[in-house]
Amino acid sequence: MHISNEWFATTYDSNKGVVVVRCRMHLDAVRQSALYGMRVEVQWQLKGDDKGMPTDTESEVIDGVMNIMTDALERSSTAVLTAIHTGARQVLYVFYATGVEDFSATVEPLLQRLANLPIRIGATPDKEWSDYTNLIAQQALK
Repeated sequence: MHISNEWFATTYDSNKGVVVVRCRMHLDAVRQSALYGMRVEVQWQLKGDDKGMPTDTESEVIDGVMNIMTDALERSSTAVLTAIHTGARQVLYVFYATGVEDFSATVEPLLQRLANLPIRIGATPDKEWSDYTNLIAQQALK
């Protein structure tokens, strides 16, 4: 199954500042496969700059860790990264995964090798990919 690497970017205002959203496009085949029914968020808390965006140092750490994590998850067909929300003193990565256990089994060995990171991971069922399709629909309306 082909996973597109085409993305769009948009912004929205939150009560904590501007948030930049990057969303992966053309994932209909992945979504319709019904393999990835669990929405998983990896949330990084930031000190951030005066606009609530990551500092250069924070960006370097986050990008490095998340590139390794995303590569492992997608290579093993465990999860697909669908969106990245950056701003308001956090970075939020949104994946759709085959299941929480699969996601954890892939991510835990990677995280154990790293120092304590300011992250939270949460999951909710979303077999219809409602979060993703709403984000795509909002972009189409612009």
